[in-house]
Amino acid sequence: MESEQTEEFWIAPDPAAIRDTRRAVLRLCRETNLPADTRETAVLLTSETVTNAIVHGGPPARLVIRVSPGVIRVEVTDSTDRLPVVVPARPDATNGRGIGLVDALATRWGVQRHSGGKTVWFEISQASSPSPPPPSTG
Repeated sequence: MESEQTEEFWIAPDPAAIRDTRRAVLRLCRETNLPADTRETAVLLTSETVTNAIVHGGPPARLVIRVSPGVIRVEVTDSTDRLPVVVPARPDATNGRGIGLVDALATRWGVQRHSGGKTVWFEISQASSPSPPPPSTG
C-alpha cells in the first residue's frame, strides 16, 4: 500500500514563485503516478490559489501538497482573513476566475480560518473512468 507524500514550501511574495509552485506540484504528481488529467488540473488550480495568496493575501504564505493514492490535496495559507468568493467573470476580464475554476474543477474545496489568516484548500480525486468501448467491426 502506498503512503501519503507531503511537501511544504514558503511562498515568496513574488510572481516568479507561482512558476516554482506549479513545478513542485507537477513533480510530486509525476512521482506518485497521478494521471495526466489530474496533474494538469492540480497544476492549474495551484497556480490560481497561489496567485490569489500573493495578490490578495498577506505574507507569509505557505503551500502544502499532499498526495496519496488517487488523490491530491493542496493547501495555500496566507495571513489575511479575507475569504475568497466565487464570482462570475466578465468575458473580457483578465482576472477574477481563480476561485471559480477551483469551484468548477476540484473534487472538493474549502477555506479554513485560523488565527492569523486562512487556508484555502482543494482536493482532486482520480476519476475512475470507464473502459472505452471496443472498436466496431463494421
